[in-house]
Amino acid sequence: MSRHKDAVGPKAILRRIGVALISARARAIMSIGIVLGLGAVGTLAAWSDTATATSGVFTTGRLDIKVGTPAVDNDPPLFATTLANPAIFPGDTVSAGLLVTNAEGSVANTFTIGVRASNPTLGSLLSTAVHSGAPANGVCSGTPLGSVIGLVTPVGAPTNSPKPIPGVNLPLAVTGMPGSTQQLCISVTMLPTATQPATAISSTITYTITATSS
Repeated sequence: MSRHKDAVGPKAILRRIGVALISARARAIMSIGIVLGLGAVGTLAAWSDTATATSGVFTTGRLDIKVGTPAVDNDPPLFATTLANPAIFPGDTVSAGLLVTNAEGSVANTFTIGVRASNPTLGSLLSTAVHSGAPANGVCSGTPLGSVIGLVTPVGAPTNSPKPIPGVNLPLAVTGMPGSTQQLCISVTMLPTATQPATAISSTITYTITATSS
């Protein structure tokens, strides 16, 4: 009879409430643990890292060929004045110095020279030669570098194209370094075998200097 009373009495009821509370607390703690566990799995991230490598400065090279003294881009007046002959005859030669400069250039180069007379008729009666060094007493006396006969556009070349002077392929160092200039002597000769035109004809002669970086 006492057991029945214990099962339904106040003590039994309190005991059951306590067990229920403990059980509910344990379940709550377990539930929280599960939630935290799932949260930890969900927030895992892959480790990563980066590194950079920056190059040095790149700057475009510069070619700046000038001619004459003082150096100019085109048509040095002293050259035009000296390399002229108002009455040239077969066998006559006239010479002039020409300084070629790598002015403000930042890359070494080599240059070639082409030539063309504005009047093909007179140009066909002329030859030109390039020597190293300056003229001596109005004559080119340095090492011969190249020459060509007939100062006309080559057959098959575009109209008014210069005729290359074979053998002229000279270096120019960077500005300010030894070899950044080349002193040349240029001569023009009327061929000794030329037939003098019946009437006077005139022509200018253009020398085209082409530099290529090296």
